[in-house]
Amino acid sequence: MKHVFLRQSEGASGLLLFFSGWGAEPCMFREGATDESAAYDILMLWDYRDMSFDARILSGYKEVRVLAWSMGVWAAGQVLSRPGLNGCANGMRLAVNGTPFPIHDRMGIPEAVFDGTLASLSDRTLGKFRRRMCGSTQALEQLLSCGLTRSTDELRDELSAIREAVRHGADHDADTSSPFHAVIGSGDLIFPAANQTEAWKGLDVPVSLLDIPHYDISLFQRLLYKEDSWTNI
Repeated sequence: MKHVFLRQSEGASGLLLFFSGWGAEPCMFREGATDESAAYDILMLWDYRDMSFDARILSGYKEVRVLAWSMGVWAAGQVLSRPGLNGCANGMRLAVNGTPFPIHDRMGIPEAVFDGTLASLSDRTLGKFRRRMCGSTQALEQLLSCGLTRSTDELRDELSAIREAVRHGADHDADTSSPFHAVIGSGDLIFPAANQTEAWKGLDVPVSLLDIPHYDISLFQRLLYKEDSWTNI
């Protein structure tokens, strides 16, 4: 997977490890970033065609928080369950509009929907997906204005890689016992809210239900760049 610092301050003692979703790019989350000294650096992870992760990047931080969105909730479980990484995320852990079961008829994206998205993915259907992800035409226009660069072919490869990982049982090894707090968007048209609720209920994870779509930039501006926002969801 790829990584980039959305914010990096000299002397920061903490790290916010942000597992983003399928098809994500850094420009989607830079709005609201500040350059002033902050207690937490922010490291964004994306592109799950390759699930390798260099844990050395976490060295030197006293506290590591985790924010996971969409497919990133599954990816976080994959990465943080690996030998040597258990316990590295010693701070708060928050999941937004995703579950550890990315392809699941009751606890994730229904299998037929996921496979249909993969089979029919094109420039046209990607546009329709992003409209559903954003929840409104205005929000979609804001997303597109950030300068997305990843091609449809690349996104298809990433979605296919996720499908293969789940098909071979990778989700069974996920770190599903971690004490996430979960945020569920009642307007989520990608991960059905009812399925998210079922997944987190089964894992005994507390949830907050918000009136947001799958991708809500104002929420990420708060969760990424306002350090007290996690206790005021």
